[in-house]
Amino acid sequence: MNKSLAFGLTVTVLMVVAALFGPSFAPYDPEHRAEIHFFINEKGEADLLAPPVPPSAAYPFGTDPNGADILTKLLYGAKFTVFLALGVAFARVLIGGLIGLFLGYYGNGAPSRKKAPAYWSVLNGIPVFLIIWFIVFGISINPTLSATTMAVVAGAVFVLVGIPAVVGPVRDKALEVKERQFVLASRSLGAGRWRIVRSHLFPHLKESFLVLFVNEIIMTLTLFGQLAIFQVFIGGTIMTVDPVEYVSRTNEWAGLIGAARNGIYVYQWILFIPLAAYVSLIVGFYFVSKGLETLYKERYSKFSHI
Repeated sequence: MNKSLAFGLTVTVLMVVAALFGPSFAPYDPEHRAEIHFFINEKGEADLLAPPVPPSAAYPFGTDPNGADILTKLLYGAKFTVFLALGVAFARVLIGGLIGLFLGYYGNGAPSRKKAPAYWSVLNGIPVFLIIWFIVFGISINPTLSATTMAVVAGAVFVLVGIPAVVGPVRDKALEVKERQFVLASRSLGAGRWRIVRSHLFPHLKESFLVLFVNEIIMTLTLFGQLAIFQVFIGGTIMTVDPVEYVSRTNEWAGLIGAARNGIYVYQWILFIPLAAYVSLIVGFYFVSKGLETLYKERYSKFSHI
């Protein structure tokens, strides 16, 4: 195992543990709010402590303007960030990968024609973010559905919009493998199409699928952040008018960033602490991806021997 893979796995495993057991480690209940109270400071003067509370012994990551503990919000929201990204990426690779394998097998195998069909590239000229935003914006602001249901709906949209981006590369690789001698020999011996896909195409592409899966996780997390910039949070957005505020119902990490971005010059910890967690998660998966690519390159590289 190379250093990049080891570092990436360490970070991502810690994040998955936080998503699995976060509420058990949370220092406060999600409904807890820091109270306003007077106290005597070190100088013997009367002082006032009111939300937002900066990082302290009682609140290691501080609180938001409403007095909610940021560490608690991060631990409760981790499951939506981590598991939804994993689920979306897995569904994209599973569905898009199967479609790509069969399109590659049934497609014309001439090397010069290894190009994805036009109908799988129809969305490539439009940013995926815009497509998802137009679909989910109307149902995300003050929704009537539960936060979990809204997260599932958003996840389904992410999957459907992202499938074409997976189909093309998988089809190209399947077309390449299909023309190799061992596949041609298996076909000449009477192997059925499903057997060839299952026993030859998929085994030779499984490493590519794993790298693609990790890259799709990164893409999904990036889309979470892009949507959050425009106040569309995973699980739904609570919007108030007086004052105008946007709050994430699930405490998903990108949503915490989007809700706090207006306070960048005032209460920096409210923005930068969730941002640090969110970036760390993306960086962890990035190093996993690069580590896997390096590992497979070293494993399958051929060296000349004298």
